[in-house]
Amino acid sequence: MILTQTLWHLRELTRQIWIRVALLSALAIFAAALTPVLGPLVPDAVRFGIDETAAQALLEILTNSMLVVATFSLTVMVTAHNFAASQASPRAHRLLRQDGRTQSILATFIGAFVFALFSRIVISVGLYGDGGFSIIYLVTIFVIGLVIVALIRWVQQLSELGSMEATTARIEEAAHHAMKTRMDSPYLGCTRLPEDAELTGQEIFSTKSGYVQHIDANALSEAADASGGRVDLVVLPGDWVAKGDLLMRVSGLPVVTDVPTTGDDSAEYTDLRENVLIDDLQSFDQDPLFGFQVMSEIAQRALSPSLNDPRTAIDVIHRQSRLLALWPAPSDPVPDNTRSPLPGVRTREISAEAAISTALDAIARDGAKMVEVQMALQRVLARLAEHGDPEMAKAARTASARAIKLSDAGLSLEQDRVRVREIAPKA
Repeated sequence: MILTQTLWHLRELTRQIWIRVALLSALAIFAAALTPVLGPLVPDAVRFGIDETAAQALLEILTNSMLVVATFSLTVMVTAHNFAASQASPRAHRLLRQDGRTQSILATFIGAFVFALFSRIVISVGLYGDGGFSIIYLVTIFVIGLVIVALIRWVQQLSELGSMEATTARIEEAAHHAMKTRMDSPYLGCTRLPEDAELTGQEIFSTKSGYVQHIDANALSEAADASGGRVDLVVLPGDWVAKGDLLMRVSGLPVVTDVPTTGDDSAEYTDLRENVLIDDLQSFDQDPLFGFQVMSEIAQRALSPSLNDPRTAIDVIHRQSRLLALWPAPSDPVPDNTRSPLPGVRTREISAEAAISTALDAIARDGAKMVEVQMALQRVLARLAEHGDPEMAKAARTASARAIKLSDAGLSLEQDRVRVREIAPKA
């Protein structure tokens, strides 16, 4: 599914930890504030034996413990994420901090503290009656139950937080989602722009430098379809553009001359240009090559002299092979969720050469002196060389030939060079 820019921004917002913390804190305050209203409705049988002293005792337990637990948990999370960034890839930190399970646990701890603190404030100003103490006591028991469940989940989370296996798996999951989405909609849901196509029409340029994070193909198609025009995108998510670089060409749309040096903000072309979101950092969502790149960085770090961990590099090679296996062959059945291409918009596709090169070339270079890494690499390329898509098969053979040259130069034993060549795909 190709998200509109509004939905994309909304999803990015919900991935921030402060959103869950704010929601649970607001819910905690609402629960504490609602208690005086519900207090008179509590039956006398329930009120018996529950007074201010009993409620304050439970609330004191939460206020004294939850702030410490939340602070400690945040420290552990930051330390684990920084460790993962130093051992795996600096890009991994941005993905790990979006983990929903960790965010929910921390939000529970902070929400419990806010609830207890606000409830004690309300008690101190005398807003609770006898029935209110009964309600706040029962709600506090429920909150303590939530905290216990969160603590149990947190123990399990801590056992894998920041580990190389968990970090690599999380990145592979994000890359798999991006790759699957792009393979189901290889042109961002639009139609193919041939490599040799002669581009004509009004040029629209970038007004800032950065990475293309998201392209709202739906909005571009609506604009083109409304006037019977056409939009030819010359950039893809993940591309780096500088201020003044060409983003697209449009034909048949009411667009005024777009001269980037004038600073003109005419709405006719600003609306089109804003459908290409440019920011400082790359995003996994529409850019499967970024996932390949981050996975490759983990292998490169593992092959560095400081770590010297070829097994992690081999694990990354196998994970990359699973991602590359998502590349469709012409004979593959069309997915059931495939929709008709968006009218009026053309764009390039990701090449198989770019996918394999991004995924494996740097690993072949840094692991040139390790026979086990080269053998794992050639096994993967040999399987890809038999892929049903001729472009992918050709790209695999080309990558294999590059890796062979590197291994021939790096491996000192002729026996090792022969072993690698025997596994390599045959021309």
